[in-house]
Amino acid sequence: MRKHLLLGLIGALVIFGVSPVEARGPYGSIKVGAWQGGAYTDDKTGAFSHCAAGAGYKSGIFFIVGIDAAGGWTLGFMHQGWTFNVGQSFDIALTFDGGTPFNVQGAASMTNMVRVSMPVNSALIAQFRKAKTMTAYTQGQLFQFTLTHTDQLLPALAMCVAAVKQRGVDNVGDFNAPARQPAKSAAAVGSSLRPDSGAQPSAEMQIEAIELASNFIMKAALKGAKVLTRAETPTEIAASGAAWQSEEASGFVRIIPQQGSMKGLDVAAAVIGNDAKDCKGKFLSARKSELVDSDVVFQGFSSCEDSDGARMANYFIVPRRKGGFVLFSVLSNMKSEPARDVTKEEKVGDFRKAALVATGQ
Repeated sequence: MRKHLLLGLIGALVIFGVSPVEARGPYGSIKVGAWQGGAYTDDKTGAFSHCAAGAGYKSGIFFIVGIDAAGGWTLGFMHQGWTFNVGQSFDIALTFDGGTPFNVQGAASMTNMVRVSMPVNSALIAQFRKAKTMTAYTQGQLFQFTLTHTDQLLPALAMCVAAVKQRGVDNVGDFNAPARQPAKSAAAVGSSLRPDSGAQPSAEMQIEAIELASNFIMKAALKGAKVLTRAETPTEIAASGAAWQSEEASGFVRIIPQQGSMKGLDVAAAVIGNDAKDCKGKFLSARKSELVDSDVVFQGFSSCEDSDGARMANYFIVPRRKGGFVLFSVLSNMKSEPARDVTKEEKVGDFRKAALVATGQ
């Protein structure tokens, strides 16, 4: 299937409530293995509709995965030989890697297309992210799919939505994989959290961290802020976090699963301890807990002055609803007035509140 036709099919999907003649895109680019797509808008209103990518199979089925502006996931299946009544429903059994089937409801959104919608926390999507094979059984027919690069595809789609919300569809950028990740980036001004705190590479954590980072920078009202692409994200953060950058500062969001009796102040102590190891000159640090709107935010602070210049880091640790903690960082190189402003107590207070709001506290 030619590239322009493939991308056009993705954009023309009633799967996201946009009729075939009303979709426009793609904006930006998603290319992950055989999956191709981007961001799409409703041509009638100009409003952002969804980010999606699709891949063709030898069976003639075109398989689409997408996420809308509200974070809802949808799978779509299209075949030129199918003929359905629009709105017709189907019982479908989806099986991943030969496991227990998921019984889902599909609906014909076009005469030759079936869609399956799922909430953002769907166990089905979690299985899809890590599976190597998938089968779909419906109306006496079995369809088989080999799944490749889905662990990279879903984070790329989530980052696409976050980028549209921050910068608009015209500046959504590219989310292509595989890509080499640099050892350092502008987001690594202050430090990294070492050791790895038990976090393992996880598409679920990556997507969660991207959403948290997007929420944080929007609530913090940082100038020109954006979530960095996977290629721009430092390798020590990428497995369970997301990095961001603005005109005044940079930082990252990292998910830290629960380990034993670990407390928020323990996380703060660990991260500023690693900063101390990285600093070759004058070093200051502190940690504390703050009550913000009846919720506790744990905070760590570090500053360093050495041959690389002055830099300052603030860390905000918030309990995670799924267990463990979410670590938010704001890192300043102290080289300009705006960079110094983000270290002032009034702005630090804004960051504390942004961390709570970002996690839904």
